Amino acid sequence: MTAGRFVSVDGVNTHYLEAGEANKAARPSLLLLHSAEFGGSAETSWEFNISALAQRWHVLAPDHLGFGRTDKIFDFNGQFNRRIAHIRRFLEVMGVSRVHAAGSSMSGGLCLSVAARRPPDWPLASVICCSGGGEAPDNEARRVLNTYDGSRGHMRRVLDVMFVDKSWGRDEAYVEKRWRMSLEPGAWEATAAARFKAPFPRADGTRAERDNLDYAAIEVPALVFAGRHDSLREPGYTRTFVPKIPRAHLHVFERAGHMGNIECAEEFNRVTLEFLERVDAAA
Repeated sequence: MTAGRFVSVDGVNTHYLEAGEANKAARPSLLLLHSAEFGGSAETSWEFNISALAQRWHVLAPDHLGFGRTDKIFDFNGQFNRRIAHIRRFLEVMGVSRVHAAGSSMSGGLCLSVAARRPPDWPLASVICCSGGGEAPDNEARRVLNTYDGSRGHMRRVLDVMFVDKSWGRDEAYVEKRWRMSLEPGAWEATAAARFKAPFPRADGTRAERDNLDYAAIEVPALVFAGRHDSLREPGYTRTFVPKIPRAHLHVFERAGHMGNIECAEEFNRVTLEFLERVDAAA
């Protein structure tokens, strides 16, 4: 696994993973953004993908604000925009002028939101969304994620709802790694804060941006991954938004749940590399 590094982004100590040759043939870098479950981080989301992707691309995988080993900061006045701004400044500090942005779960939706803005907040060449976008139902599986109590036993339950293959939750070393990441000082509090919902409508009467996304406004090529057995999403949820994206391609993992880039890592890596090469050739 690539060793982690730190960089100051406007005073925020930001942890990231980096691999591959930077600025090779002036191509865009590949930005990997992790999922937002308790214990979520660049390492836990992308450990089975970075090495393969870095054979052809310069890869950057930062920990979001409040996650992993990045400073535990949460903005109650605009967490969504604060995360987007932090990644924009991270790219600027790292000297990256163009990116293929790939996101897992929460970050997948974040990437699509950025791509739909005019102009996009990040210098996008394409977007890759894995198990994100569309509506997120309030079901039993999601309640398992949202009520995490910090115990090893509950971490096993979290893994059980994210993966189809239950051996992930029976792998003591894997559970231990995920569990210890969730115990980083301030990590539980920052992750829990994102799940707070005010018991009254928004003061301005509008819906949250990610719940009112204009998918038709996404102009860059988009690759959307979905797990056939994703218990955190409604069956066929991609039908509600993928057809609206002008240059979208959908790939369904037949043997995965919510973490297809982990459960079907080789398939994810292959399809992602093929997509990036097509986009690069067209550019």
